[in-house]
Amino acid sequence: MRVGVDTFTLRDLPLSELEALDYAKARGLAGVQSWSAHDGDDPEALARAKDYRAKADSLGLYTSVGCHCPNPNVGDMPRGERLAKMTKQIANAAACGWHDLHTYAGGPEARWNSPIPWGQHLADTKAFFRELAPVLLAHGSRVNLEPKGGLTTFDAVEIIEDVGPDVAGVCLDVANVLCFAEDPVAAARRVAPYTRDTHCKDAIIYFCPAGLRRQVRPPGAGVCDWEKILPILAEHSPGLRLSIEDHKWLYDVPIFTGAWHATVGGLSREELAMTVGLAWRTQQRLAAGELPDPDEYEKIPHVSEVESRLAAGRDYLNGLIHTLGLPTD
Repeated sequence: MRVGVDTFTLRDLPLSELEALDYAKARGLAGVQSWSAHDGDDPEALARAKDYRAKADSLGLYTSVGCHCPNPNVGDMPRGERLAKMTKQIANAAACGWHDLHTYAGGPEARWNSPIPWGQHLADTKAFFRELAPVLLAHGSRVNLEPKGGLTTFDAVEIIEDVGPDVAGVCLDVANVLCFAEDPVAAARRVAPYTRDTHCKDAIIYFCPAGLRRQVRPPGAGVCDWEKILPILAEHSPGLRLSIEDHKWLYDVPIFTGAWHATVGGLSREELAMTVGLAWRTQQRLAAGELPDPDEYEKIPHVSEVESRLAAGRDYLNGLIHTLGLPTD
């Protein structure tokens, strides 16, 4: 296991894709995860991607890249155009040695506010994967879905078991699962056999009028039990890349409303209770002054803390990998 950074963490810094590699190397990070290093329809896209990969390799950094969303109902891209763009992305990535591509399957608006039922979103995503499968198999590649916005870990497993783990996998965002009141350890255990990439963030979760509220923190500074999560993931993928994706903003989980429960399948009462327990313990720490007030903390611009938050997450994860005796390559 090696600790790197997702470029979303660096979004407020004036860095190009190539400069992000230098930034990571200078700060003792093992790699960079990005979305677009290989993307583009112009003839120079592949050349740029190869230059990016060559520089990363010369610096001894791992790299991974993303691709378009395989849910044909997200965005206004015609199905044929989506298939053509993803086919090119997969081919360009494979030519650079990237075979595990991360993406998402729809944000909150797709699950909660779309005229298309979420079950249909899942069915259409499965169908699109089956159409894309020959391309992925030909390149020895896979598209890894991030539990994010609309997609739960239960949804991700359902898709993978339908289309096959050689076609689809998981990019596990450790703290995103809290947005569906999933317990981070239980969620990691659920998707560990399919996890090929990560977004490593932490969070606190506490009570609000709608139910629960999540606030992102660096790895080691929240409620995620990394001492349990990392060995679970390492058992199935010893060389897993741990890319820190850090940001701010508050996210509400409306567990006090029946409509929310009606659309979140798979989550047991026991697991919901585990997550509520995390919120209760956080509430006690907030009341005791052990944690800064979330609203006041949120006012601090992320760009002013990006260096310190990234360093804290890097040092925590590297220290834990060493303490637990987990593989380091």
